[in-house]
Amino acid sequence: MRKILSITFNDMILYFRDPGAVIGTFLIPVVFAVVLGFAFSGNNGPTQVRIDVIDNDNTALSQLFLTNLRQANTALVLCPADNSEDDFCRLGDDPALTEERSLGRLSNNDTLALLVIPAGFEASVEANQPVSVTYRSNENAAAPTFILQAVQAVVQRMGGALVASNVATNTVAEALPFDDDAARDAFRQQAYDEAAQLWAENPFSVSYVAAAGAPQASNSQGGFGQSVPGMASMFVTFTVLISAINLIRERKNWTLQRLTTMPVSRAQILAGKILMYFLLGMIQFIAMFGFGLLVTTILSNFSENVTPLYLGQDALGLLLIMASLTLCMTALGFLMGTLIRTEMQGAALLNLLGLSLAPLGGAWWPLDIVPEFMRVVGHISPIAWAMDGFRKLLFEQGTLVSVLPEVGIMLAMAAVFFVFAITRFKIE
Repeated sequence: MRKILSITFNDMILYFRDPGAVIGTFLIPVVFAVVLGFAFSGNNGPTQVRIDVIDNDNTALSQLFLTNLRQANTALVLCPADNSEDDFCRLGDDPALTEERSLGRLSNNDTLALLVIPAGFEASVEANQPVSVTYRSNENAAAPTFILQAVQAVVQRMGGALVASNVATNTVAEALPFDDDAARDAFRQQAYDEAAQLWAENPFSVSYVAAAGAPQASNSQGGFGQSVPGMASMFVTFTVLISAINLIRERKNWTLQRLTTMPVSRAQILAGKILMYFLLGMIQFIAMFGFGLLVTTILSNFSENVTPLYLGQDALGLLLIMASLTLCMTALGFLMGTLIRTEMQGAALLNLLGLSLAPLGGAWWPLDIVPEFMRVVGHISPIAWAMDGFRKLLFEQGTLVSVLPEVGIMLAMAAVFFVFAITRFKIE
């Protein structure tokens, strides 16, 4: 073991003697994480959001429903009714919408939701018969969550007011019959208006108090919770994949061959090299998360929009995710070192590999915003499994047990890479 550690620490000292390596390992990743952290934070929601509306009823009640929807969220632009002169709704020369066309627009992300009000909507409501408003959304988009909340709020508000007006009307009619249908309708409308007004004034509310020790939701957590683990995973991948180029360089310089003249075995040489890059990756991971916590803690003293980065409630689970990804990428780097022949070939291939695995695995952006088939393809990358684990710990109150599937998959990948790397590894 002492010989393995000697090889590891000697290579580590040589690595950190290079100022450029230190800058590339620590400074550049932190800058990327901070910049993207603020970019992802998104303190303000979208100014305008397209939602297609097909009103097959076109009555006073259906128009009231749409008016209430606009008031529920002023960011919503109801297409085609609210389309602007510059064609914000992207309708082109044909302003008419059909359900088939809207479904196509939905799949292309030209609109983020589709609302269909059925024919007979008003008549069914007035007759106290059930009626459904159809809501469709693009599951790959981030916005439909708050669109659906606005729709549900309007349905609840109007439904509550209608129930109140009908109950009031029926109660009065039993005690004192109305002179005619016009008087009954006028009373019902008055009762509805008063009920809707009371509902709008929100006579009661729920006070939310977080449990002791629970993290406070914030925009900055959403930003830095994505950028810190994402950039850390990407730059650790680049750092440990360089091992492939270094193996070629050491063979070229006869460094590996000279090691065989010393009282060390082939297995000890390989173990020392692997341990060096594994430790380097872990140091970089821990430094990235530490700097992320430090930066957000400092900024939280100057801005109420920034809260310290929440690292979850299970430090062991966090370290295990880091270790699993680092080991997996170290194994992949050594495997690549047995396949490539020149340093230039290695640099080109490893840059392509790193720049593919990072965005594919969700290091640049959450996989929640990509199409479903891309989420499946993305999990070819070990980074995707690491980001799934980080998300569970940083956002979903996950524990060590909850991230064991991700850890197991990354360790399985590492085992496969190591088997091929070790069997192909040659000193000469």
